[in-house]
Amino acid sequence: MRGCISRRYQKKSETVIINISVMNKTMLILSSALLLILPCRSSVAQETPQVQREVPGMLTLGQCLEMAVDNYPMIRQKGLIDASEKYDLSIAASSWIPQFSVSGKAAWQSEVVEMPFEIPGFDLKMKHDQYSVTGNLTQHLWDGGESSSKKEAVKTGAQVQRKQLEVTLYSVRSRVLNVYLGILLIDGQLKQNALHLEGLQRNREDVMAMIDNGLAYRSDLDMIDVNILDSRQQSDALNADRASYVRMLGLLLGTDVSGCRLEIPAADVLMDNSSILRPELDLYAAQLLQNEARMRQLNARINPELDLSLQGGFGRPGLNMLKNSFEPMFIAGLKLQWNIGAFYTRKNDKRKIDSDRKNIELQRETFLFNTKLDAEQEQTAVEKARMLLEKDERIIELRTSVRQAGEEQYRNGTLGMNDLMDRIDQEHNARLARSVHHIQLLMAVYDLKNTLGQ
Repeated sequence: MRGCISRRYQKKSETVIINISVMNKTMLILSSALLLILPCRSSVAQETPQVQREVPGMLTLGQCLEMAVDNYPMIRQKGLIDASEKYDLSIAASSWIPQFSVSGKAAWQSEVVEMPFEIPGFDLKMKHDQYSVTGNLTQHLWDGGESSSKKEAVKTGAQVQRKQLEVTLYSVRSRVLNVYLGILLIDGQLKQNALHLEGLQRNREDVMAMIDNGLAYRSDLDMIDVNILDSRQQSDALNADRASYVRMLGLLLGTDVSGCRLEIPAADVLMDNSSILRPELDLYAAQLLQNEARMRQLNARINPELDLSLQGGFGRPGLNMLKNSFEPMFIAGLKLQWNIGAFYTRKNDKRKIDSDRKNIELQRETFLFNTKLDAEQEQTAVEKARMLLEKDERIIELRTSVRQAGEEQYRNGTLGMNDLMDRIDQEHNARLARSVHHIQLLMAVYDLKNTLGQ
């Protein structure tokens, strides 16, 4: 009888260790995700997140994702991008505003123009001091399309920034998802550990009764006490991990969620694996439009510019150098300017823009390839998790049948209590393993959903 008891507890301990090791593999994945959040945590370390909003007692995954995006500091960059675009467009449009300048001059010349002869009645001697005040007005009549191309470059540049911001905000989803499901996984482990501890306590009471009747040794009780201490130690570690995950979630959401319960999301999520809706694709499209705007801006540089110029003023001498009195002056004309120097670098500039376009297309192609590869792997993980759940149901069904048969055998006196307790514990472990596999399925499903952008 003593040998039977020892073997029973040794077998049960091994079963628990195996179950916990499987769950810890999943925890390693979540721990790696937390490393991405640590930089965000460092700025507010050792601080309790301030309650910025009232949160319900039950939080859903969708609510957490929405709150995390709204709380992320870079969300404020949207307003900055809009303001910057407005200012840059205003600057680009200012090129069509008439340009007006005023200048004044007072000068003294060491030599002036002197006539080699004299004309009676005329003073042809120029004065050494000269004065003038002039105003200059210039108006673009045609700028070769430079201003319109500059406006387009500003708009496409701002759109690239917006799409880049969307990519950054999308990465927050992955962080929230990992932390959220990590808490649910730890809750499952805590539940399993608590039930395991209850079973050990019941078994301890049985062994103590058997010791009193001389049917067991003290060493059997010590073995159970060691398992109880190990189970409590694991619970303490899991509670510490859960508290850390909850704080991380609170930092991401910008509020205290320590008193909130988390809803287990549905695993039956319809997805189209052939459709990829990631914000990175919108970013690549915006970059290609920006590249086209750069090409149009380059083409505008080789076009001539036509300006209307007006100059008026008052000075001595005026436009007539032979008059030594203060005279008004006025000049009007058209100015054609053509910067042919732009032709010298046009070829290389065009090649550079074309190279950038090909690089963007290559990045997009590579992103789609890697995303499809990740989606295929995650789809396999989903199918594997579903298969495990289906087998869990069959295992639970069989364990329940074995336990029911054991109870009948015990009532008939053909089965010992130790063996019956083994069957009861195995049924509990099977049911709890199913809950862990359910969380693993959720992880696989939502990882695939996040990869596809759905």
